[in-house]
Amino acid sequence: MVSRKLKGRLNRAVERGKDMLARLSQPRLVMKGSAENLDVVFCEPHDMPIGDRIVLYALIRGLKPKTYLEIGVHWGGSSRIVANAMEANGFGKAAGLEPNTGEFRPKPNELHGRYSRVAGYSPEDTAKAADLLGESVDLAFIDAVHTYTAVKTDLTGVLPVLSPDGYILFHDAFHQGINQAVDEFLEENKDFVDLGILSKNPVPGTPITYCGLRLIKRGKVIDYASDLGAAHAAAGLEEPILD
Repeated sequence: MVSRKLKGRLNRAVERGKDMLARLSQPRLVMKGSAENLDVVFCEPHDMPIGDRIVLYALIRGLKPKTYLEIGVHWGGSSRIVANAMEANGFGKAAGLEPNTGEFRPKPNELHGRYSRVAGYSPEDTAKAADLLGESVDLAFIDAVHTYTAVKTDLTGVLPVLSPDGYILFHDAFHQGINQAVDEFLEENKDFVDLGILSKNPVPGTPITYCGLRLIKRGKVIDYASDLGAAHAAAGLEEPILD
């Protein structure tokens, strides 16, 4: 008969083996030492499904915001994704607002000096977090209390610190109350446009559904000439003449 002590050791060994297999099965998307560091999309604990995490990383790499403000931080999974995407861009500062900072997991070296936290509440402390960025916010991510009223309140804090052509990203876009809050905001603020749900990963429930990412933008959706000119300037080339 196997003793209780030996059985406990065997069970722990089995669990360690399962954990090792899970780690080995994770995709190694990039070579060690690469600036991309896409592994952060998979290895940090999240309330976000993998599709939402991939879209968040891609938005930072693609839109290239100089400044990012996060309302609702929790474990810091999205914080680490954003900081690493900014590091891959080679620029960017991020700040997060969260009343309970004790569960934040990323270590300072995992954030590359690009992410700061403020202990506080939205909307009264939103400006304090935004001040750490040194300029207006290019991309704000609202991912705090997931209710209609809370999102409406979060928007009142984000709006004054957002840049003239800034973006606002919402998590849990399939939450019926959040959807209503965003629709009403767009109706009340005609200088914003709806870029739609970018990550169609609803987690259905009764009566509430969660997950999914929705993006809205202040100002023009496309500024082709400006973006093209900036790219040429960064490359040390003359700005193209458009016919």
